[in-house]
Amino acid sequence: MVGVRKLRLVVVMVVMVLVVRWIGVDRPFPSVGVGGGGSSSGGQGSTVGGQNPLASLAIILREFENFDNDLEDTARSVVAACGGRCRVLVASDDLVYPPLRLPQGATPLVLTPGLMRRRPSLAAHLAGTRHVLLLPDGARVSSAAQLLDLLGLLEAGDTRVVAVGVGGATLACHRYTLDLPAWTLSVAPAPGSEACDAVSGRAALLLTTDSLLELSLPLARPLPLGLGVQGTARGWKVRVGRGGLLGEGRQLLASEHLRWKATAAEEERRVALFAAVGLKKVVGPGGDVRWYGCTRTSQRCFPTVVQDTPDYLLRGRWTPPCCLEGLRATARHVFQTLRGCRVRWWLEGGSLLGAVRGGDLLPWDYDVDVGVYAADAERCPPLRAARWQTLEDADGFVWQRAAEGGFYRVHYSTANHLHVDVFPFTPRSGTMTRGGAWATGHRQDMDFPEHFLRPIASVTFAGVMAAAPNNVRDFLELKFGPGVIETPQYPNPEVPLPGNMSALLHRL
Repeated sequence: MVGVRKLRLVVVMVVMVLVVRWIGVDRPFPSVGVGGGGSSSGGQGSTVGGQNPLASLAIILREFENFDNDLEDTARSVVAACGGRCRVLVASDDLVYPPLRLPQGATPLVLTPGLMRRRPSLAAHLAGTRHVLLLPDGARVSSAAQLLDLLGLLEAGDTRVVAVGVGGATLACHRYTLDLPAWTLSVAPAPGSEACDAVSGRAALLLTTDSLLELSLPLARPLPLGLGVQGTARGWKVRVGRGGLLGEGRQLLASEHLRWKATAAEEERRVALFAAVGLKKVVGPGGDVRWYGCTRTSQRCFPTVVQDTPDYLLRGRWTPPCCLEGLRATARHVFQTLRGCRVRWWLEGGSLLGAVRGGDLLPWDYDVDVGVYAADAERCPPLRAARWQTLEDADGFVWQRAAEGGFYRVHYSTANHLHVDVFPFTPRSGTMTRGGAWATGHRQDMDFPEHFLRPIASVTFAGVMAAAPNNVRDFLELKFGPGVIETPQYPNPEVPLPGNMSALLHRL
């Protein structure tokens, strides 16, 4: 009997331990309203289906600077408010230096692989979570109820993202217009709107885990900009929470030097982000333009063109706008030089076609074509010199004989080989002939009657007046075929392009 009593006592004790563990860990919490600001469970959260919502919330600290941060106290604030239930990650591109002393419950996540370090799986680190809060450095979360209010805003609305300010920050709401074929982002203010394409300012951003992992660059910095660009491409909206601002810790970037370092680092990240998503031109609210593509001191944006089809057409894009700007500048310089030398010249090929259609380059053009009377080239010093040597003129443009044969090529600079091709023609018995001196393989590079140049006419091109053949329609149809002005066509129809490229022709 004593043995039986002892066995019963052991069973009772085991049952009591299990009950205590169930009460302490898995027992449902009483529910709380979204705006209640408190709960009868000591502020530790409401329940969804018997589970504390904070247990499925990940908080990622991503926006911070190594040289001046408040990460340790920010992480402590978050861990305390969550009661240890949230998953807290401190995400950085490399090891943070000086090293951090993070509180228990906060985990460092290095995103860039190294020789002995593999690239981490963000999906694996977020497994089992439903929501992600992207929290900037220095933010303070006062209670679990504050986090529950944010979750309620997201769940109650029809936007993908909820944004709230940190400290006294006022968030600016923006409308984004993405023109991906033109590599362009246009930004306009959207004051008073609660459904934005993006926000700027010190913002905490809440979204579902599935939404974050849907992005190709989920943690690209600056986070509000990266989320805004990628979200706009997917038709997302951001809801701005007008109340319930998060608190703020110590002042960061207190000196002018630290602010300068932070501004420079932010611009580097912006450059990297735009390069990653394929944006090269950003038009601000006042119409100001910022360029993120090639410059005169860098290489052009595309490699050597094969089969008359530049690589950007295969990407579903048109010529990068920075390249178009370089081509325009080079063309205007060549026009001015030829006029100064009293060379008879005219627009040729696709450049003339673009001028007739829209007064500019065709949106997919990668060079500018100009014809000249071969005899006139002798009285133009840059062309004469280019026969035997490469010449960089006083304005930094480079003149040379083309590698393909007896025509000339004028480059934007020594570094950037955007160029204007100058083709010499010789009149023979009323026909402008190439005389076998050059051949490009382009179907439009052909002999033609000289009467198209008697007299030489003019058209608008690249913001200036350019010389052109008279009766341009007949001239272009001779070179390209009937209806070429009304029926746009890419340079090489035999090369298959992405499906959107055909639709883009209707924009012309």
